[in-house]
Order: sequence, then C-alpha cells, then structure tokens
Amino acid sequence: MKSKRRSPSESRLSRLRKRIAIVATLLFAAYALVVIVLAAHRRPEAPASAALTFARATPIPVRPPERYVSWNGAARAAIARKIARLFAPSLQGAHRYSLFVIDERGHTLFADRATSTAAPASAQKIIVAETALRVLGPGFRFPTLLVARAPYRSTARIGTLWAVGSGDPSLLASDLRNAARALRAAGVKSVARIAVDPSASIGAEINPHWNPENDGAPYQAPTSALSVDGNLDGSVPVTDPNHYAAEILRKALVHVGIVVGPRTLVSPAPLTASIWWNHRSAPLRDLERHMLVQSDNHYAEQLLRAVALRAYGRASVADGIRAERKMLRRMHVPTPGIKLLDGSGLSHGNRVAALTLATLLLRTRGTGAYDMHPLLARADLDGTLQGIDFGPADGRVRAKTGHLDDASSLEGYVRTRRHGEVIFAFLVNGSPGDPDRSMRRSVEALSLM
Repeated sequence: MKSKRRSPSESRLSRLRKRIAIVATLLFAAYALVVIVLAAHRRPEAPASAALTFARATPIPVRPPERYVSWNGAARAAIARKIARLFAPSLQGAHRYSLFVIDERGHTLFADRATSTAAPASAQKIIVAETALRVLGPGFRFPTLLVARAPYRSTARIGTLWAVGSGDPSLLASDLRNAARALRAAGVKSVARIAVDPSASIGAEINPHWNPENDGAPYQAPTSALSVDGNLDGSVPVTDPNHYAAEILRKALVHVGIVVGPRTLVSPAPLTASIWWNHRSAPLRDLERHMLVQSDNHYAEQLLRAVALRAYGRASVADGIRAERKMLRRMHVPTPGIKLLDGSGLSHGNRVAALTLATLLLRTRGTGAYDMHPLLARADLDGTLQGIDFGPADGRVRAKTGHLDDASSLEGYVRTRRHGEVIFAFLVNGSPGDPDRSMRRSVEALSLM
C-alpha cells in the first residue's frame, strides 16, 4: 500500500506549525522563569512592630461562606419576625429603646425605633475610638517627658524637674521607676523640686454629668495630663492626680539614690527645657483595643481630651465632643437626637440612636487602620464578653457591650451562615425584663441565617 505523499505546500505548513509551537513553548518557559525570579527577590513586607503591653488587634479567623446569598424578601421577613419575638419581653415596659440591624451592604434587615435615642452606656466608646483614630492617627503614641532647664547630661544637680504628660492613659508607676534609673544613669545626683505640667488637660477631673453616688468607684477615676496607674491607688481613685504622680516620681528617684527636695509645683514647663527622659506609649490602635475589650472608662476620657487638644488646641470635654460630631458628619453618619456628655458613656444623660452606631460600624468596615472590627471583643473569649454564651454564634461575633444601672446595649458584627456579615445595634433602657438575653439570642438568630 502506497503511503500518501504530502504536497510541498502542506509540508511547508507543517514545518511552520512546528516552528510556531517551539517558539510559543520557549516564550512560555521564559515568562515562567521571570515570574519565579521576581517572586524570589520580592521584598517581604516589614513585620509589624511588637506590642508593648497590649495584645495585637488581629481579626478573628472566620471561614467565609462558600457562596454569598443575597437577602431576599422572605429571609428579611423571617429574621425580622424572629428578632421582634425575641425582644418582645424586654421591650414591654421599657423606658427607651432603639434597635437596628443592617447587612454588610447597608440594607435594613430590622428596625424598631432605630432613629430614637437611648443611653448607650459604654457602647459610646465606639464614637471616641473612631474619632481618635481619625484625629490622632492609628500609629499615634502618647509621649511623657521629664525635662529641665539644664542640657541633657550637663549637670549632676537639677533645679526643677518637670514631668510633662500628654494624657497617656496607660502610663504606669513602673514607667516612672524606669525614668528614675535613666536619670541616675545620666549622672543626676539631686533634684531640688519636682513640677507637674497640667497643660494637656482642661476642665473638671470628674465629669459633672456623672452620677455623684458613684464617686470613689474605680471605674470613675479622674482625668489628668499626667495619669499614673489610671489615677488609681490600688482600686481607689486618687483625689489629686498631679500630687499623686509627683509623689510616685519622688519615691522612684529616692529609691535609685537621687536626693529630692520636698517641694512640689504644678506649672507649665518652659518651652526651652531640655528632654532628659522620653517615654512613648503603645500605638493608639493597641490602646483602643484595650479600651474597647475591657471597657476602660479612664482610657475613653483621656482619649477624648487628647482629641480635643489635637483638633482645637484645648484639652476640654466640650472640644472633644465637638470633634466627635465633626467626625460623624464627615463620615455621613446620621445622628438624630444625639446628645454626648462624655467619652466613656458613664453619664445617664447621653443619648444615641441605634441608627448612628450601626452606621458608624458599617462606615468603618474595610477601612484598614480605621476599622473597628478587630478592636472589639470576641464573643465568649475577650474582656466584657468573656464567658458570655452566644450559642452557635460564638467565634463569629465581635461586639461592644454597654451597661449602666438601667441601660443595656450591644453593638457589633456577626458573620451569618449564608448572607455574609451583619451589623447590629441594640439599646434598651429601663427594661423590667432581661434585655441582655434578648440581645444575645437575636445575634444568635442572625448567625444562623
């Protein structure tokens, strides 16, 4: 049987195809080699600096749904009925309440008096936290200085040693003991007098809108520019923060062998003073994670004044609240009936709508360093949520609690089974029932959707 002979044109076409295939193979191999080389020499991301005294604000690992399912009318109606039924016993006879739930795209899933206001209690810390991030910056660190007229290491005898605080809520007595050791190492042998610079705090140390019956409670400590150990002597609020800080510094200096005169001053440091010791706090996001997870009132009040000082040059409560309102406007957060009297939410006179808090949490989501999600407590694991059972929602909830004598609130995020993330804000005042249970069970119901 004769083999079929190809025509000259067919032979040329075959050879051309082979050449094209060889060239394509070589080009692909060269491209792959370039990709491998570039990957090998790619500069790694700089590791985040280690936290000083606070755990890093890392997001909770959550397995995303295999497929996002949009909320349809039936699902919305079902969850709305469920939440209304769960809250019914708590709302009957309640003085005030405001409830609002939205999906991650801002669509309303449930609303009951969402534009009405109620006392948010500690949930109000969300507002000062976001304002501080925007005004001060996520990497801001509070400086605390020891300064003197004499240049650094120029003398063994200092006349006046000024302690200059910037409102650091995390400053500890151990930090001042480190300062004393640093001065001794710099050759200081005597200090004639200690002075405290109060410039970074203006106004009443105890907010006049707070309940006077709680005076002396550890959660109602005074504010000050130089705040040591949260202005608590053990668990008792100090009555004179400036004198308290000066005495701690005096004892630390004496302990390392520095002779200190008995006189204490409260006066601004001269602008020409030289720095002998400079302490910097942990980054702001780490401080805020502590504040929100532990619901630390002192941190919130100190932050409010720091915001005011940066924004308006006056470290007052009024200017801090002015900065908060400005931040909410710029973020296009609706604020119906809002009334802010402090930073911590301790005042029973504060008024915030669920619409405001939920929208703020929605606006911050996905904003990187300004995102509130990683800074909130994890259900059943952290801070004020430790040991609180959210049923099947455990591990899928980040939230901020709030409690006063007659006020309960819960705001945050929950990952649902099929519909992505949901943002909720629940505020109930004066309920004869158990609003905390209603809130937890509603979050649990959302997580099952």
